[in-house]
Amino acid sequence: MRIVITGAAGKIGREIIEDLSGLHELTLIDCKPVPGRRTVTVDLSQCHKFNGLHGLSFNRAVTRRAWKKAMGGAEIVVHLAEDSDEHALHRRVFENNMHATWNVFQAAVAQKVRRVIYASSNWAVKLLEERLAPGCYSESGLKITSDTQPCPNNPYGLGKAFGELAGKFYIDTGQLESFLAVRIGWFDPSQPRDERYSHLRITTQDLRSLFRRCVEASFTGFHVIYGVSGQQTGPYDLSYTRQLLGWEPTPLPK
Repeated sequence: MRIVITGAAGKIGREIIEDLSGLHELTLIDCKPVPGRRTVTVDLSQCHKFNGLHGLSFNRAVTRRAWKKAMGGAEIVVHLAEDSDEHALHRRVFENNMHATWNVFQAAVAQKVRRVIYASSNWAVKLLEERLAPGCYSESGLKITSDTQPCPNNPYGLGKAFGELAGKFYIDTGQLESFLAVRIGWFDPSQPRDERYSHLRITTQDLRSLFRRCVEASFTGFHVIYGVSGQQTGPYDLSYTRQLLGWEPTPLPK
C-alpha cells in the first residue's frame, strides 16, 4: 500500500518508518528532513508553503498541486505532525495542531484517501483520568473506555479532541471510509523508566506493532483506541483496541 506519514521526523514517526518501510510504499512529510530518507518538507499549518514554495503568496492552484503530488494515489494517511508541547497555549495549539490537522484531513479527502489514522493523545481524556484517579491506576479500578467522549483539561488536549471530532465529521458525511483516533499514552525510548508516566507507557515494540495493525487491519467507520502497553496500572480499557485490530500489547510488570 502507499502510505503518507506526516510528522515523519518525530520520535513516533521514525519508529513507524522503520517498521513499515520494507512492507509498504511510504511518502514522508515533515517540516524538516528525515535523515537518510526522501522527505516532502512542509509547514502543514500553512498549506501554501509547500515543498520549497516558502515566500510565495497564497495560491490555491499551487496548494492543490502540492497536496496532489504528496497524497495522490495514497490509500492511508498517518497523521502524527503536531506541536508536542502539552502545555502549549491556545494560539500555538490552534496554528500548529488544529489548523495543520484540518489541512491534512481536507487534502486526504480531496485526494480520495480511504483511511486516516490520527495520533490523538491521552490528553484528550485527561480530565476524566484526573477525576477517576487514583482508582483507575489499580488493576481492579474503573478504566476509561474507547467510547468515552473527549474531556480535555488544557488547550493541547482540546486540539486533540478537535482532531477526533473532525475525523468523525468526515466519516459521518461519507467523505472517508475509515478513521482511527489513537489516544497515545507516553512514548520516550530514551527514558523508559520515567515514573511520572509509568501508567501510560507504550514500548517501542508495541508502538510499532500497534500502528502496523492500524494500517493493515480491515475495518470501516470511526473508531477510538488507546496506544499503551499492557500494564495492570494503566487507566485505559484496551479490550476494544484488541478486538478491532487483533492486537495484543506486551504485558508489563507493576
